[in-house]
Amino acid sequence: MEKAEYIRKLKKKFLKLKIEIKDLLNNIDTSRHTHLQNYIYFAHHPVFSFTESIIILCENRKSHVAKVLLRALFEAHIDIIYHQFGNSEQRLAFSAKRMFCERITILEEILNLIKRYPNLESTNQEQLFNKKYLERAIGDQKIHKEAILKGNPDLKGTKSLQEKAKLCEKEEVKNSEKGHFERMYSLIYRQLSPVAHLNIEGFQEFIGKDEYGKIFFHDGDDGDFVATEAVKICLAFTKDLYDNKILTGDPIQIIDSIEKLILR
Repeated sequence: MEKAEYIRKLKKKFLKLKIEIKDLLNNIDTSRHTHLQNYIYFAHHPVFSFTESIIILCENRKSHVAKVLLRALFEAHIDIIYHQFGNSEQRLAFSAKRMFCERITILEEILNLIKRYPNLESTNQEQLFNKKYLERAIGDQKIHKEAILKGNPDLKGTKSLQEKAKLCEKEEVKNSEKGHFERMYSLIYRQLSPVAHLNIEGFQEFIGKDEYGKIFFHDGDDGDFVATEAVKICLAFTKDLYDNKILTGDPIQIIDSIEKLILR
């Protein structure tokens, strides 16, 4: 099968998966979910959106940009699996606390910025660069952070993706061979860092030379590997929906159909 034909078939089957999962999730009452179930449920749209975007980019031979999205998708993949094992409540609480801490840091940075550069300050108290707006926003985020700490006084966790990958290796993750997560960390997350950050090495991804030594620019190839890895992550996430009882009953048949295509 030619790569272009493979991408077309992969896209068609993936879109069928996306529609079927969306239909199944439409009538779910999230008020009865655990924190973990809600976390996974609300992840479904971004995960499917990223995967679809990666396939479209690869279909249009823009695999370099698709790699940036694949790197982010892999990070989400590790996060989702990491939060399902160990003490899920503690891990979710730690991540939520970290989110509020980062928001506070960013808001405080902006507050210090307008103190150094008064010309940047807004007089509109509903805008971000206004002192009163920032002070109010910082106070609000601190309330949320303290509420989490109050309910979890001995909060422990990690923000390191590499550490999360190692912790995932220690768990019995279904359909995962030993070393899978750490290998993917090195193969995807680390290897795709240059193009994601567009540093000097990242620029080189877009530059080539022909047989005569003439320099030319390109956006990548059909990216069948990139598209396949993205869909694999999305399939793993789909199975998470079933494993965590967000979706019940037998898994939909399109899952098996996509796996057979990938293993062509």
